[in-house]
Amino acid sequence: MIPFTVNQLIRWVEDDLLERVLWIDPGGSGCYAIEITSNTALPRYLKADCIDLAVSEGKLVVEPSDPAARVQPEDSLTPQRRQRRDAAWGMIRPLLLQQPDIFTADLRGPLVRRAMGEQGVTKQTVYRLLRRYWQRGMTPNALLPDYHLCGAAGKEKPSTGKKRGRPRVYGADTGINVDQETRKRIRAIIATEFSRNRKLNLTDAYQALLDRYYSVTELDEETCQQRTVSLYEYPTLAQFRYWFEKDSDVFRIERTRRTPRVYDKDSRAILSTSISEVTGPGSRFQIDATIADVYLVSRYDRSKIVGRPVLYVIVDVFSRMVVGLHAGFEGPSWIGAMMALANTAADKVEFCRQYGLEIQPEDWPCKALPDVLLSDRGETAGKDIETLIINFNVHVETAAPYRADWKGIVEQQFRLIHNKFGPYVPGFVQPDYQERGSEDYRLDAVLDIDQFTYIILCCVLTHNNLHECKEYQRDRDMVADGVKPVPIDLWEWGVQRRSGRLRHYPHELVKLSLLPSDDATVTASGIRFYGCFYSCRKALGEHWFERARQRGKWKVRISYDPRNMDTIYLHDNRESFIPCALTERSQDFRGMTLWEIDQIRQINRELSAVHAPTEMVGRLNLTRDIKAKVSEALAMKDNQPRSLVSNQAKTANIRANRAEEKESLRIHDAFRPATPSGVPATVLPFTGKTEEENEFQLSEVIPGLLKSQRESPDDES
Repeated sequence: MIPFTVNQLIRWVEDDLLERVLWIDPGGSGCYAIEITSNTALPRYLKADCIDLAVSEGKLVVEPSDPAARVQPEDSLTPQRRQRRDAAWGMIRPLLLQQPDIFTADLRGPLVRRAMGEQGVTKQTVYRLLRRYWQRGMTPNALLPDYHLCGAAGKEKPSTGKKRGRPRVYGADTGINVDQETRKRIRAIIATEFSRNRKLNLTDAYQALLDRYYSVTELDEETCQQRTVSLYEYPTLAQFRYWFEKDSDVFRIERTRRTPRVYDKDSRAILSTSISEVTGPGSRFQIDATIADVYLVSRYDRSKIVGRPVLYVIVDVFSRMVVGLHAGFEGPSWIGAMMALANTAADKVEFCRQYGLEIQPEDWPCKALPDVLLSDRGETAGKDIETLIINFNVHVETAAPYRADWKGIVEQQFRLIHNKFGPYVPGFVQPDYQERGSEDYRLDAVLDIDQFTYIILCCVLTHNNLHECKEYQRDRDMVADGVKPVPIDLWEWGVQRRSGRLRHYPHELVKLSLLPSDDATVTASGIRFYGCFYSCRKALGEHWFERARQRGKWKVRISYDPRNMDTIYLHDNRESFIPCALTERSQDFRGMTLWEIDQIRQINRELSAVHAPTEMVGRLNLTRDIKAKVSEALAMKDNQPRSLVSNQAKTANIRANRAEEKESLRIHDAFRPATPSGVPATVLPFTGKTEEENEFQLSEVIPGLLKSQRESPDDES
């Protein structure tokens, strides 16, 4: 038996040669593989005895990491890339069905020539697509064009007069298109304000732009000054930033603002461092969900009845083996289907251990994805399943409405499972439920969801290992080999004698393909996603947040579970994905769903958008007041008689001038209770003292009072 699975990478240690397993002979005599790095590589046949010898001598090992094992969400692909991929896939798919002839040199030639005539393409094109498919993971996404090697960066789009960009969601303004005149104004502000005044930041320069070109002013009759009353059509701050960076030499301006000496010291570049429809197990799975006929209680308060769980079951059509399941309270939806599909690729030993059930690997050896998945027109009819389809080449079929018989195998499993545990479980719903005089089974509930899952696992293990499928039609090979119609025996016989089609993928990678994915931003405060901030050991160990603060933000790819946003999962080439937890900054969002977080963000954005024009008017008026007061001070300076005192004398007398000004402020700011009108104040002299002796200086008395206060024994503070 070949010790590998289809699509697995193997490495020849001595030659450091990496190959991908393309096809395994059902008889176990050998397999076809192809080198994944050569531009001229073709499939070659490896005999089983040579493989066994190389493995035993340590010359041939399984490669743990696959460079092609990357998840490409379908919604992230442009229509052009999808079209090119689908065209290439349609071109070579008929050839891929001719296995193993397509792998043999003398049989491959006629097949390729026939494809050339039917498709109207060259031989080089056919071989290039076949080689790319085999080398890059044997999925349709392997045929995606390498657009990252192409492009016309910097080419501007012509304006048609229609507002460009995404329509605004918040605020009443629709924005403007930035034309040549607007760009000229931005450059003028940068040259006259931002470049010359290093105290201004870019937001201040933006305010100067609005004040100079886009503000409506009127004369204030009281102050006789111009006041900003409103703004007319103006560019946004984001547009201002974009065109500033596009039209200006940002680094030259920054070097001018910070002075060349400081810029060269702190910011210069440092370059010196560096059955009829199935052929065997895994051919076709069926998935379905049902509401279990039992009421459960809460795990946290067993006096609370939480209702009936939703049970998802996935069954292999060839062997009748239950290959995946999930029990929860999510209504029949993609969330439950997602968990069950992920379970098909999971290690069942570890999965059962989570519920206190110890098994051996041979008790439940299912850990693979199917070629075809048959489901209802509900959970897998949307685009959430597309990532799994493309990345793992899983073909999804949907049954017609009201045709549960199309999924008869999985439908039968629900009846078998319920019959196994129903008579012994309190809270089980009997057929007379809701009839007059019948028992209220809800009040009998005693199991929680974990205990219910444990019972379901026991039922599944009994079915997989002991249940005899009496209606199973065994073919002559099965009869000759004495195969019992028990799921585990059918599975093991099918893997060895029939398909060899089991396609193994890392469980974490399958989960990653099922969870929704998006881009998050690494900032100085954490990994920001939907307004929440997260952190993880990788980010802390590699000082991501310090780098973001010092060098700027960047994007990372993450996956998330919208049911609970306490944790997101960072995509990582080496570890598949890394859990990231909420930081203290985002503790208020703990336990929330994505929908709840989004509602809060929308409310905040709407409030901010409504307030933004008022705030901007206030800022413009503030700047105007400051400039007016500075102009007043400059005018007073100009009107003052010219002093004959030298600059050195002016700076030498600062301390004396400060003392004089401080004494004046003391007299000016001293608290003076108002004297009643018409009653003159009477000054009482100190007894026995002359008028000259009663005079004192405030500056002489205060230090003494403070000293006596510090020395007072009654003051314990």
